[in-house]
Amino acid sequence: MPLNLYQSIAASGSVPADWVPNRQGSQKYPVYNRKVLGQLRLLLPGKWQKVIKTGRRGEVHYFEHSSGHVAGVKFFES
Repeated sequence: MPLNLYQSIAASGSVPADWVPNRQGSQKYPVYNRKVLGQLRLLLPGKWQKVIKTGRRGEVHYFEHSSGHVAGVKFFES
């Protein structure tokens, strides 16, 4: 799976423009998959987290760097 680096989840183009996240609707986890973590660190060295952000119309799953950059953004409509 090729990963691309973006400034934000909105800049990725994967999330609808009218999607609004819920307040306190974010869950953050460490990245346990060593292959994925290795690919992420090739993009940008440092600390990465897996984030699941919920909203009214669905969820956004992505990897977030400590600088705020994101990669692997996927939107799941509910």
